[in-house]
Amino acid sequence: MKKILIIIQREYLSRVLTKSFLLTTLLAPIGFILLVGATVWVNTLGSSEKRIAVIDESGVFKDMRFPDASDKSVYFFYPNESFDSLYSNIQTNGKEAKFDALLRIPAGFEIMNPNRIGVQLFTADRPGLFMKQYLTEMLGDVVRKKKLETLDVDKAAIENLNEKITINYTSDLGNEKVGFTEIASVIGYLIGFVVYIALLVFGTMIMKGVKEEKTNRIVEVLVSSVKPFQLMLGKIVGIGMVGLTQFLLWAILIMLSNFFIVAVLGITMDGGMMTPPSASAANNIDADEIRILIGHISEIRFLPIFGAFLFFFIGGFLLYGALFAAIGAAVNDDGDMQSLTLPVTIPIIISIILLTKVIGEPDGSVAFWASLVPFSSPIIMPSLMPFEPPLWQILLSAALLILGFLGTTWLAARIYRTGILMYGKKVTFKELLKWGFKG
Repeated sequence: MKKILIIIQREYLSRVLTKSFLLTTLLAPIGFILLVGATVWVNTLGSSEKRIAVIDESGVFKDMRFPDASDKSVYFFYPNESFDSLYSNIQTNGKEAKFDALLRIPAGFEIMNPNRIGVQLFTADRPGLFMKQYLTEMLGDVVRKKKLETLDVDKAAIENLNEKITINYTSDLGNEKVGFTEIASVIGYLIGFVVYIALLVFGTMIMKGVKEEKTNRIVEVLVSSVKPFQLMLGKIVGIGMVGLTQFLLWAILIMLSNFFIVAVLGITMDGGMMTPPSASAANNIDADEIRILIGHISEIRFLPIFGAFLFFFIGGFLLYGALFAAIGAAVNDDGDMQSLTLPVTIPIIISIILLTKVIGEPDGSVAFWASLVPFSSPIIMPSLMPFEPPLWQILLSAALLILGFLGTTWLAARIYRTGILMYGKKVTFKELLKWGFKG
């Protein structure tokens, strides 16, 4: 045990006391702050204005005015000029023309069959995606209202058709408050993504560290005083502690930087908005909805989530770390390492692919089974914690993860013992399995 502790100490201090570790630990929160700040700043920038001239040759919309975009990106004008004149102006002057686009409703346009003779849009340059989306939705709403008017439906009834419906969600677990699911989904996805990145980054670190020691023949000196299993376990635990240290420092730094984020976003911790209503309106943001969503953050049980994150991260890291260490011990060059790494990384990649489905249906069968399989539970189960899964499911997932870790460690130790002192031989995945199961 003493020898393992010495190896753990060496692996931990040799990485923590480096400039690269300190820079990464400090720059990650700064990058997070800059990302949030940049996102907010970009959202405060108004979209470029598009001046669209409406040419209604059909006369269907002669008594109507199309609504301008609420984000001030699209304005409609109704000039007393012919289409040919305006189109010629666009062709001649391009972006310097009177209008950026011409929205033409051709003669013969039928409100009850709007696609028989379709609406046309002529632009000086390529229309953007948001402009296309707004025009499609706006014209759809306008045509729908016009159809109802044609059918002599009362205007008050038409407006009543567009009234939003508020649903009070209820389940066997009680009332589902508005915004809770959205906040839980965001937190769950972030947790799963962090574990996914950590498994790949620190697992690769273990593999390259083992390969480097083998290539430099350092391992030949080490195994003369410690057993290969002790060396492998010490390296895995030491690098795992490096990851936990980095996560802890990130959490502290991000919490300290909350004051800066509050100043940038204008959001108080209780969900209150400090930005003026006009700013929210200008950016098409519903301040009440944001206040509700942020208010539900306080309802998330962070202590169980943090505990599950630590346990499943450690369990997943030990499980995958053993396999990465075995690959590092078996290979002699980077080409072999890349090919043998694929079977280990595939379950991690599949887990992050399943994460979207799991977050969308936290009580579904995919979420249930993915939270139990040891190769996917380190990512899936922490992501489910904001949705408060039953205790028996959490305990069962934890027990299976422990069994999975013991199994992969046993297999990896046998591969490590054989491969760490083998040089000059190209190893295949089939041969790795042979070392693991037959010794």
